[in-house]
Amino acid sequence: MRENYIKGSDNVCGVIGDPIAHTLSPLIHNTLSEKLGQRAVYVPFCVTKENLKTAVSGAHALGIKGLNVTMPHKQEMFKYVIEVSKEANTVGAINTLVYTNEGYIGHNTDAEGLALSLKEKGIEWTGKKVVIIGSGGAAYAAYTAVADTCESICIVNRTKEKAEALKTHMTNYYNIPTFVYEDAEDLELEAYMVIQTTGLGMGGLKGQMPKCSEKLLKTAEVAVDLIYEPWETKFLETARKEGCITVNGFGMLYYQAVIAYELMHHMSCDKEAVLQIKQELLKDREQ
Repeated sequence: MRENYIKGSDNVCGVIGDPIAHTLSPLIHNTLSEKLGQRAVYVPFCVTKENLKTAVSGAHALGIKGLNVTMPHKQEMFKYVIEVSKEANTVGAINTLVYTNEGYIGHNTDAEGLALSLKEKGIEWTGKKVVIIGSGGAAYAAYTAVADTCESICIVNRTKEKAEALKTHMTNYYNIPTFVYEDAEDLELEAYMVIQTTGLGMGGLKGQMPKCSEKLLKTAEVAVDLIYEPWETKFLETARKEGCITVNGFGMLYYQAVIAYELMHHMSCDKEAVLQIKQELLKDREQ
């Protein structure tokens, strides 16, 4: 009898978003289950904003043990959970749902995922200045990832009002010097690490980067772009040529998925196995 068929006792998890065809989450979660010997299956669900409430209710009725949440539902999801973790409140977004009999609990694993991916590279930001480019949901996660120990944070964004909103939100959770600037080519800032959180560099914006990038990267030591497709954005290419340590978004994607996996399945993954699986995924990508 085949061992890889789906059984009625298997845990079912998934990811909801719109669009969803591009997601790598099923690959990561199903690979984790296979390598860790867990009986579970993880599938993508395309859910429109209009159907979000019905989808969450239906998923709970079906006993789906966990769901990841991607755009455009991360903020809207607060309406449909029975409890919210501290991390999700801080980031202002929910990217993981964990089943209970009463309903789903909302979590956010993005900030911790980013922090783990940076630490894996030996990057340490304690007592150092950080610049975050952008003010969307990814910027909130980036701020949360570094705010506990860095010296200060500068938020650079095309719209200053949105950057101010990010700063104001974070004053509820952190007491750290935070400064706001508009994106400009002649921006005079120096920082140890620059984190690029906007969509510039991917899709139809491939080959583009924020106006301030070139000048900021001349003095930075570390450059992070939360985009992972393309693997090296124009921002990271420029940073590499300036001698920066460069990090793309795959590590954040992978480690936030691992943390979500642990929450959904109520377990801790073996660290060596997690690292081995990551290396296998990277190897497969190169082939």
